[in-house]
Amino acid sequence: MEAEDVHSTIAAVADASPAGKRPLLVHIGLVEQITVGAKQLLIEDTCSTRTAVVGVDEVGKVLTAFNYRSATPSRYFVEESDAVAWLTQKAVPESATTAAAAESFTVEMRGEVLWVQWQADESVTDADASALLERARQMIPLTCPPMLLQLNHMVSLTEGALHAFGAGLDIAALAIVGTGASDKVITAYYKMLHHPPYPTQYFETVSDAQDWLTHCFQ
Repeated sequence: MEAEDVHSTIAAVADASPAGKRPLLVHIGLVEQITVGAKQLLIEDTCSTRTAVVGVDEVGKVLTAFNYRSATPSRYFVEESDAVAWLTQKAVPESATTAAAAESFTVEMRGEVLWVQWQADESVTDADASALLERARQMIPLTCPPMLLQLNHMVSLTEGALHAFGAGLDIAALAIVGTGASDKVITAYYKMLHHPPYPTQYFETVSDAQDWLTHCFQ
């Protein structure tokens, strides 16, 4: 997929919906590569109100992981029915959004470690990030503990959420535990562009993450 492909697709979408922006479903099939120019256009594009990308496997998910930086909400799916359901869901009141954010993760102190686990296949919003930061402040008002964070096949994070975690978490170190290639991509992007002020490492098992945290504070 190259920049020219994206330009032609955006033009076709605009022609197909002259009355205004709509939710957009994109089938990428067995795409092998997305060029840098194409990625930048997809990130900046605002021709839809939200975009669901449908692929056939985890390779497609990894190739489109950059899409969580998009100007409009975007998610990856392997089932068209799930994509359509997400595209057509109605907006909910702010109070309901806040409540949902609080239910998208669990957080507790386990010994001296602040332990956070996201629900499976979450797309983390600004509201989710704010809810987590507030919960952490309530639990650790006077201490600065290490954190163990389980992503659990996380789909995406908004730029606001990533910035909030980089600037607002009052922790001594962050051990991130992932369960798939996309979790590793998200972690690498977070470290590269948001420069968290605390030591941050990615692990594939909880035991390795715990060992690292223990070693950091011996």
